[in-house]
Amino acid sequence: MRLVGLTAQYRWNDSRRMPARHWGVLEPYLKAVRAVGGVPVILPPMEEDRLEAALRRLDGVILTGGGDPDPALYNEEPIPELGEVSVERDRQEVFIARWAAEHGLPLLGVCRGMQVAAVALGGSLYQDLSRAGFRDIEHYQDSAPPALAHSVRLLKNGVLVELFGERFRVNSYHHQAVKALPDGLEPLAEAPDGVLEAAHLVGHPFYLLVQWHPELLPDHWGLFEQLVSASK
Repeated sequence: MRLVGLTAQYRWNDSRRMPARHWGVLEPYLKAVRAVGGVPVILPPMEEDRLEAALRRLDGVILTGGGDPDPALYNEEPIPELGEVSVERDRQEVFIARWAAEHGLPLLGVCRGMQVAAVALGGSLYQDLSRAGFRDIEHYQDSAPPALAHSVRLLKNGVLVELFGERFRVNSYHHQAVKALPDGLEPLAEAPDGVLEAAHLVGHPFYLLVQWHPELLPDHWGLFEQLVSASK
């Protein structure tokens, strides 16, 4: 059995008797990991020494979706369209993204996970796609799964071509996207309007970033299988 870490997001407990945050993971991620033979391990924010100890025991890690990364991470001021940020979560996921890149730990970044990994390695984001002029493609769809929002064009052969072919459709629930890729990350796919949809870290056993939500699409669970297969 392969242990797969998943970064957690929080929601507030509204009870007056227990005012606290719940740190957890949405169920589709757990289903996807279990379906491909992995054992999901939820990673709430923790001290770096404890987090590093946990990462050394894991066979792979998933940076899950969620809110917006703090633009301070890529030296920008926030714009009005920016959503809620979590300093704790940003700090944890930046550490994980860099540690996995340095130590060869298989990593899958999903939506926000793609964005925070790109930022962690030196890239930047569009804080809001509409504000940046991307208005011709629906990147923040209203329809629930299994509805798909738009097509994706592959830029390079690799795992995505093996799983989906040269052109396929994805769901889309984001208003931000990667603007500048850092050195080492190579683009793999883009939307018809040029928004980056996938990238990987060159020379790494498995460091794949996707802008859509494969956990919501059983036909896309091959990405989670590839993560587990790449584990040591």
